[in-house]
Amino acid sequence: MITVVAAIIKKNNAYFLARRAAHKDHAGKWEFPGGKINMGESPEEALERELFEEFGVVTKTGKHVATRQYDYGTFQIELMAFEVTYIEGAFQLTDHDQIAWVPLEKIKQYDLSEADVSIYKAL
Repeated sequence: MITVVAAIIKKNNAYFLARRAAHKDHAGKWEFPGGKINMGESPEEALERELFEEFGVVTKTGKHVATRQYDYGTFQIELMAFEVTYIEGAFQLTDHDQIAWVPLEKIKQYDLSEADVSIYKAL
């Protein structure tokens, strides 16, 4: 099982979502962005690193929101979601081809990755 982290970033009653680019697994799926935890990292450190690498933004990880497991068939993940505060930086796209700020009631209209659906339901 692979442990990954996801960011729940909220601004003006909208949540930050990103769509995976064509060169990534699950291309075209929307997600609460994040990534894998490296050896020796805490989940919070991993999330801040991933958001800087993928978007060029500085953030601060806060409260744990939910942890969910999902079986994709060929691999399983444990997805840990945390509230995250944006601090600074202009959002750049590297592993994603679109970003959106979406009110909670409209997130269900986005084609979320299967693991992220369970995080959305926890919100």
